[in-house]
Amino acid sequence: MGIDKLNVRRIIHYGWPQSLEAYYQEAGRAGRDGKLADCILYANLSRVPTLLPNRRSEDQTKQAYKMLSDCFRYGMNTSCCRAKILVEYFGEDFGYGKCLLCDACVDGPPDMQNLKEEAKIFLQVISAYNVQSNFTDGSYDDGINSDKIRHKFMEKPNLKMFVSIIRDQSQKFLATDLIWWQGLARIMENKGYIREGDEKVHVQIKFPEVTKLGLEFLQSETEESFNVYPEADMLLSTKKSKCHSSFSEWGKGWADPEIRRQRLERSFNNRQPRKQRKPRKKRKWSRKFNPESSTVRGRLSAKLSKKK
Repeated sequence: MGIDKLNVRRIIHYGWPQSLEAYYQEAGRAGRDGKLADCILYANLSRVPTLLPNRRSEDQTKQAYKMLSDCFRYGMNTSCCRAKILVEYFGEDFGYGKCLLCDACVDGPPDMQNLKEEAKIFLQVISAYNVQSNFTDGSYDDGINSDKIRHKFMEKPNLKMFVSIIRDQSQKFLATDLIWWQGLARIMENKGYIREGDEKVHVQIKFPEVTKLGLEFLQSETEESFNVYPEADMLLSTKKSKCHSSFSEWGKGWADPEIRRQRLERSFNNRQPRKQRKPRKKRKWSRKFNPESSTVRGRLSAKLSKKK
C-alpha cells in the first residue's frame, strides 16, 4: 500500500481480501502510534469470493484457495473473538479470552439455535446418495425413485443439488435460501460431520460427503439438541426479503395458504395509489386544416395556384 503514517485511524476493505495475510498486513497500517483504530470490511455475504486471475501451478492454486477459504470463514464468524482467530492463525498464543474491541466481542454472539432437525435432514439426503443405511427413516429416501430425483442423482452431487432435493421433499424448507444451507454446511464441516467430496480445495464446501462421525450423529436417537451459533450468511438469509431463483419455486409457494396470504398482503401493502392523469389540452392549430393538403395532388395544385 505504500502508507507509512503513524496517525491512520481507519482502514476500509471493499471486498474480500485474498488471504488473512493480506488482510492483516493492510489492517496493520492503522494505529501505529499505539492509539485505537478501526478496520472495517465491506463484503457481499451472499456470494462466495473467487481468486484473482494469476499464473499459478496446481499446488499454488490449492494453497491460494485454502488461504481464501480461511479469510472467507473468518468473515462469516459471528461468535469467536476476531483478534484471537488472527493471532492463533499465525501460530501464536492469544493470552486473553477476548479482545473486547472487535464486533464479535462488543456486539456479542447471536442467539444459539437448535438446528438438529435441519442437520439430520441435510445428512440424510447426502447419505442417501451413496450409503444404504438401516437407520434412516425413509422420509427423504422415498422420493429418490421418481424420475426427477433419479436424474439429479445421476449428476455429480453438489451442495446446490442436495438443497434442491430438500426443498422438493418438504414445504417447511421451501423458503430457505441456499446461503443458509451453505452456512450450515460450514458448521457441520468444522464439527467433522461432512467433508469435501473431491480432491480440490474450494472456498465453500461444494461436494459434501458424510463422514463416519456424521453417520454416528445421524444414527443417534438421543434427545440432545444441536445448538450452534448461526454464521453471518445465515443471519443475512433470515433478515432479507425472500427472492425466488426460478418461476417454478415461486409457483410452489402458492400451494401453501400461509405463503399465499403473506404474498398477497405484501403486494397489497406495497401498492401505491394510482395518480389521476390531467386531461389533455386540445392542440390549437395556427392555420386551418385543408383536406386537399393531405395528398400529393392537393399540395402540387396549391403550389401552382400560388405561383399564378
